[in-house]
Amino acid sequence: MTDTIQTPIDTPAGEATEAEEFLHLDPADIIIGSNVRTDLRADHKEFRKSIKERGVLEAVTVYRNEDGQYVLLRGQRRTVTAAEVGTPTGLIPARVVPLPDDADRIGDQMVENIHRAGMRETEIVAGVEQLALIGVSAAQIAKRTSIDRPTVNAALAVSKADQTRNRLESGDLTLQEAAIFAEFEHDPDAAERLERARTTRWGDSIEHVAQKLRDEAAEREAYAAEVERLRAEGLPVLSAQEADEADGSLVLEDMRTPEGEPVPIEEWPNLSGVAVIVTEDWEYPEPEATEGEDDGDDDEYAEPVKVYRLLWVVTDIEASGLVHRSRVGRTDDDQGDDAEAHDPGTDSADEAEAEARRQERRRVIANNKVWASAETVRREWLSTFVARKTAPKGAEALICEAVVTGHHTLSKAMDHRHPRLFGLLGIDVPSGYYGAGYEECHRIATRATSPKGAIMTTLAAVVAAWEDSIGKHTWRNPSQWDARVLAALMEWGYQPSDVERLLMGEEPSDDSATDDEAEAVETDATTDAA
Repeated sequence: MTDTIQTPIDTPAGEATEAEEFLHLDPADIIIGSNVRTDLRADHKEFRKSIKERGVLEAVTVYRNEDGQYVLLRGQRRTVTAAEVGTPTGLIPARVVPLPDDADRIGDQMVENIHRAGMRETEIVAGVEQLALIGVSAAQIAKRTSIDRPTVNAALAVSKADQTRNRLESGDLTLQEAAIFAEFEHDPDAAERLERARTTRWGDSIEHVAQKLRDEAAEREAYAAEVERLRAEGLPVLSAQEADEADGSLVLEDMRTPEGEPVPIEEWPNLSGVAVIVTEDWEYPEPEATEGEDDGDDDEYAEPVKVYRLLWVVTDIEASGLVHRSRVGRTDDDQGDDAEAHDPGTDSADEAEAEARRQERRRVIANNKVWASAETVRREWLSTFVARKTAPKGAEALICEAVVTGHHTLSKAMDHRHPRLFGLLGIDVPSGYYGAGYEECHRIATRATSPKGAIMTTLAAVVAAWEDSIGKHTWRNPSQWDARVLAALMEWGYQPSDVERLLMGEEPSDDSATDDEAEAVETDATTDAA
């Protein structure tokens, strides 16, 4: 550029004063001089994006050599990246100074890098908040600042939660932790569960607990909607709180008229002193047979589906005029004779067996719920993981084992064109038959431009294939391969929930299981009634 601004340089009295210049230069024309910094980290995605879209906002520092060429002193990372990705104008701002001696050059370069500090998270929140207040959308904030969208969303959430923001500013929370606490700031019980997860070394991570809280809230909303729907049909349905208070009520199916006759089901709504409790249960439908597939394929599992059931109970036995079937036709004397002849040990054994079945049922319901929550967290993590450009340590061994053994999870994914991989990469899954998806798979396979990139793409396919094969059935019957893959993911940074640790043969900690089992007991009236 020909635009030049000259400013005097401060010098000791009596010495000549030289002028600085501010120019706009083509970064490709700048000679990269000696620099103490060797790790440019110029491949940082957001930094490259910012340079390409917004240009270099802070001038680099150069000097002229004897041939009149511009040689870089400071701003190596900005200059190199601008030359690679370009800028909106094709130029970058540059401050031209006299040639320093080596001692000054090295000292300045070290000071510039050693004492440079990135923006604090509180400053990011403040900046994002200011942009939002003047009407800039979250998407535009991310584009203008080259801050990734999750961080922008987190900053916006924290900016609206005063208590959580104070904790962030005091250094008590990271920005990502603060975003989670901000989401549940209105709920003291939820905040307590999150705090316990954050401060204890065992149990579920804060991300897993947060997802549980979201899913539990969605369940309560769905439950309330089902109650209202049934009430609109004229049924005497109890709310969740009323159902808890009615726990232990006699099941209407077990009741009889004074004459010993059961009450026809169609007459139940007309009885006094009765009510309906909505309960949750899981059904395991039979897998649908697909033409051309082996009906005896043991690798296919049908995911359980949550269903609502109606349990009629007697809340006021006097108003109902009914008696329990065990008391029909009996007098007090009869009951006394039975007590003498009856072996109490039989009842104890039967009750113990029934209680064991109830406990196992509660465990299944609880773990199915928390598995669904964990699945959301795990897949969000995997979406980030499969987007890596290089594979982590140990990837080659996992790939080798999957390929050489022809593991069924990988072969199945290959036959179906890697549907889970498409989903994790955010690409629409091709539909149809006769080779649908081949071209899309080819593009994924060939986009890697280095051996490391190709290894990462293959690893992503192996991990995605495993993810596509697991479900709520997995925690009950984990395989060696399930344990192998999860162990690798843990080594690469994933924090599993307690229910996922069952794949490793680890039992959940008592502390982390408390909340989930309590939720399961609330909705397990069907089992108790049985």
